[in-house]
Formats: sequence, C-alpha cells, structure tokens
Amino acid sequence: MTAFNKIFDAARLTRIAGKFGTPAYVYDEQAIRNQCNNLKSAFEGMPVRFLYAVKANDNPHILKIIHEEGMGYDTVSYEEVLLGLRIKPDPRQIFYTENNMTDQEMEAAIRSGVILNIGSLTRLKSFLEHPGSHECSIRLNPGIGDGHHDKVDTGNRDSKFGIRKDLISGCASMAASYGKKIVGLHLHIGSGIRKPENLISAMGVLIEYAQYLPDLRFINFGGGMPIPYREGAEPFDLSTFAKLAEKVIRNDYRNRDSSFRYYFEPGRWFTAQAGVLLTRVNTVKDQGNVTYLGTDTGFHHILRPVLYDAYHAVVNLSRHGETGDKLYTIAGNICESGDILATDRKLPETSEGDLLAICDAGAYGMSMASHYNRRALPAEILITGGSESVIRRRMSAEETVDRHLADTGF
Repeated sequence: MTAFNKIFDAARLTRIAGKFGTPAYVYDEQAIRNQCNNLKSAFEGMPVRFLYAVKANDNPHILKIIHEEGMGYDTVSYEEVLLGLRIKPDPRQIFYTENNMTDQEMEAAIRSGVILNIGSLTRLKSFLEHPGSHECSIRLNPGIGDGHHDKVDTGNRDSKFGIRKDLISGCASMAASYGKKIVGLHLHIGSGIRKPENLISAMGVLIEYAQYLPDLRFINFGGGMPIPYREGAEPFDLSTFAKLAEKVIRNDYRNRDSSFRYYFEPGRWFTAQAGVLLTRVNTVKDQGNVTYLGTDTGFHHILRPVLYDAYHAVVNLSRHGETGDKLYTIAGNICESGDILATDRKLPETSEGDLLAICDAGAYGMSMASHYNRRALPAEILITGGSESVIRRRMSAEETVDRHLADTGF
C-alpha cells in the first residue's frame, strides 16, 4: 500500500480522527525529515543544495521542519516569498521563480533581496532597467518536458514557461549593456517526472547553455522527483539518479570556482508520502452498476484526482487488515458529478461511519484546497513522536460564513 504501512499506524490514525474529527490532513514529522536526509545522503560530497517547492505544502509548521533540515525555499509568488521570509529570514535562501509577474511584484521582490528567477525577455528588460536591481537568474525552456500529467509538463517547447534556447546568449548581452549580471540559470521540466533520464538530458542542455552566461554562480536543475502513488509501483531510484546526476555535475564543476553550486527543488518528494487525508463515510449508495461511498470531504480538499486524474490509494481504517473484496467508488460532498476521489477500489465491506485514509496526500493537497460550496477547510494535524498537535484548526460552518461575510464587507 505505497508507503502508508511503513509510516502510519491505523489504530493511531483512528484515535486522531476520534479526537480531532474529520476531514483532517495528518502529517508525520519524522517521515518528512527522513526524506530530507535521504536526499542529502544521496548527494553527499557534491556541491549540491536543495530548495523546497513551497507550493507543495505551505503550512508554516511543515516549512519550519524543512528549514531545520537545511533546505532553502523555491517560491513562485510574492505571497510565498513573504511566507518564506517569516520562517527563514535569509532572503538569499529564497528562490523566486516569477510567472507573468506584475511590476509591483517585481518591485517588492527587489526590495526583499530574494533571488529573482526570470522567465521572459520583457520581464528581464524591466528588471534590468530598474535602478534598484543588480543581479538575477533566468529560466530556460529546454524543449524537454515530462510530468505525471500534461498539465504539469513544463519543459516542452510550447510551454508557457522559460526563455527559448536561441535567446539565451542575447540575455547575457542585454544584462551586460545595463552593467548588471545574470548569476543563475534554471529549468524545470515538470512535476512528478516519469522518466528520470529526461531530467538528466535537460541537465545537459542547461549546462550547454550556461556557457553564454559568464557571471554564473549557480545552476538550478528544478524538481519533479516522483513518488509511487499506485500499489506495486516502483519507487524513484534516487541512488541511481544521483549517480547519473553526479557525472553531469562533476564534469561541469571542474571548470568552476569552488563556491559554485547546483540546486534541485523537490516538493512532493519531501511531503507527499508523509501525509494522509482522513475522511468519514456518511453514505453508502448502491446505484446498480456502481456502489458509492459518500464522504465528508471532496475535491475542494483534494483536487488532484479531478484536476489530473491522479490516483491515491485508499484504506478503510475501520476494517484495516480485512480482505478487500468489494468494489466501491469514493465520492465527495461537492455538488458536482465530477467530485469523484477514487474509482472502482477494492475495499472490505464498508459501512456508514467507517474511517477512510486517502494516502500520499501530503503534497498538493491542502495547498490546493478551497472553500468551494462555501465549505470549511479541513484541520491539519502533525504527528511528532508520541504526540499530535493541531497545526491548522478546522473552522466551524458558522465561522466559515462569518469570515466570508467579513471579507466581503457585508
């Protein structure tokens, strides 16, 4: 069952649900730290640093854990920059990849002192013309894409992200004409990559085009390290990937100053398997061809199954260990027929009141949640050793509506 049984205890999750209610995201702190240490160990001895993709899970308690493990932050909005600065005050450890940013966001980023990573020629020109700017990074479109879904393939030639390869040399000339420097070169081919060799190939492309940028201090190869969501799926071979990456890095590093650094920016790698979404079955409905388990959560809490056709394993915690011989489709409580979280899953015979765990939900779960149908957000619980703590409380229905009215000035 993916990594669920290695990380979580069914009885403990059941107690947590009884104590804190459902729906609730539950994260295991030690599992997050273990993933951080696994990554650091794989690249030990190399001039490599890591940035955590904040968008994967931006709960400040999670960010603090990852900061304590020595990771910087990969941010993609000025709001994420501000959040990162509250947790990790050193702006040079925050990498801000802009995406159609406004002039106001650029101005704020320059003032903050974070590393701004620019993905278009027009924005680069605006940055270089700004009297307060000095240096930046630029994002290359390598023409090599990958990802668990077309919607997260960000490196293909026609992607909205990055600067075309044939324009990179012109970027260096433009910066020089303003007396400013491009100190970083970046790419990101996609999220949850399916073929690690694609990232290795893209790394080679990035290093090839780095020759046009004489002031480089770092190269950022992006993220995309996957986790196995399906039962029986092979895990990402981190050891083999690190060995292949080391060859590329070492070959380039021998021509660099000793202070030169290479970055990776994983997100789901750190947190996905460390989180589950607990939900209670409140309806069992036999529709003839399909038997639905209606739950107290939905795609407003976990969007990935609807947005990406993503698969998440489901465990009936109330009947953990029993044989799964009944076929169910798990439905949410949102008023849309597309609110289906899992289809045709074999589970033990399930009754109303049973507790389900939606597995591998620690990344791109709560950070993509919404108040659609004006529903409340789930609670977030952190397991730390033998204790559990609420790291985001669940608002009541009354509080949710009161907040909405206050925010709209009604």
